[in-house]
Amino acid sequence: MSRKRQILAVDDNSISLATIEQELDREFEVIPLNSGVRALQYLKKEEQKPDLILLDIEMPKMNGFEVLKILKECHETATTPIIFLTGFMD
Repeated sequence: MSRKRQILAVDDNSISLATIEQELDREFEVIPLNSGVRALQYLKKEEQKPDLILLDIEMPKMNGFEVLKILKECHETATTPIIFLTGFMD
């Protein structure tokens, strides 16, 4: 049996994470994390890298742009597709 494709969802808003998980969990294994710091820690320790990362732009301590920069500089995640998310309307 093949594994479900994996999506790492990174957002400090718990409602957004729950919505992402609810909408995608039938087709994908969703790993919800509530900060960029936790996402980087998770990616560092896990051998299996996600197939896609959904990344919130505005988060405390480390925003999405800072996380993206680190991910793109790392050999293991440099080619992982990343989609930015935001709740801002402007």
